[in-house]
Amino acid sequence: MSDLNESGRAYARSLIAAGKVDRTSSWSFSAEDGDALLGAGGADWTTYAKAHLGIDRSATDKTKARWNYPFAKGGKVYRSALIAIKQRAGAQGESAILAAATELLDKVDAGQPAKSAAGALETKFAAFEFKFVEDGSKPPGTFEGYASTFNTEDDGGDMMLTGAFDRTLAQAKATGRMPKMLLNHGGMAGYFSSPAPMDLVPIGKWSALTPDSHGLQAEGRLINLDTENGKQIHGAMKEGELADLSIGYVAKDFTRGTKPNEPRRQLKAVDLHEISPVTFPMNRLANINTVKGLGLSPFDMRDLEAALRDGGLSRGDAVKAVAVFKTLLQRDAGDPDTELRDAATSDDVSALVARIRAAAA
Repeated sequence: MSDLNESGRAYARSLIAAGKVDRTSSWSFSAEDGDALLGAGGADWTTYAKAHLGIDRSATDKTKARWNYPFAKGGKVYRSALIAIKQRAGAQGESAILAAATELLDKVDAGQPAKSAAGALETKFAAFEFKFVEDGSKPPGTFEGYASTFNTEDDGGDMMLTGAFDRTLAQAKATGRMPKMLLNHGGMAGYFSSPAPMDLVPIGKWSALTPDSHGLQAEGRLINLDTENGKQIHGAMKEGELADLSIGYVAKDFTRGTKPNEPRRQLKAVDLHEISPVTFPMNRLANINTVKGLGLSPFDMRDLEAALRDGGLSRGDAVKAVAVFKTLLQRDAGDPDTELRDAATSDDVSALVARIRAAAA
């Protein structure tokens, strides 16, 4: 686990205040970038440290391993780096770093137009209920489910609105070119290091994307199942270890929240570039619940707690509410794990919150 590097946050604030910000370039941080920060003598650890938001106090001082979550190089803060830090810190549960990256990103975006013709590639994790189609009606490795959900806020504070993908779907229909299927966004698309050439080779192809009231339905197929890499990916997905999905997109039209209880952004239109099976999701409810032949995985009570907090409960109330709700389900003689899962992944989390508030009163 990493602690927040206060000197890094202060440095980022000073760069943003001075207007030294790259808002459009993609982010990568190579060994050569790190060496440049260390200077000609290779020992300028003060400069190296302040370009990072995280500090691993278990690592040896004056080593690269001690500093993580880089956000700056060449004397500039990269907006795409802050987005990547938010996603990684959210997935790792490092709340102080997540909060700092959110604050800095808001400072970068302050005064910028809410509607932009261009922007950096971003990612968003969303609830993805998934199953393989193995009845012989379609090629091996075919799977289907939801690539993104509408009107649910992710851990980064963004909400995808109904119709957000219409632009991409129209272009796909006109050109016959679908978004790519990568693994972990192609080595995280260079967010934390330079991707290897094979990271950017698609692991499959998407055949159909269909929006409905819940989200964006997707059907795709893994390729090269006769190779070692193909077998590993297929097996990891079926075993529930590669169990989440994320989209890579560029925001085209969005509205910023102005109140504490509003999402940071409500995304009205995006260009969808790729859809990736990923190891670590941002949205904690983004677990694959069904894989044909394996049944339902046990429901994690922490996921329900997170959903209730997203729905408006405080942490303390959410913990108590989970206990109350589990008692209600057991009293109803149902299957608690299955019913809890269904409740927490429903569209109307606010209704669930209201029900539990009433039960706990």
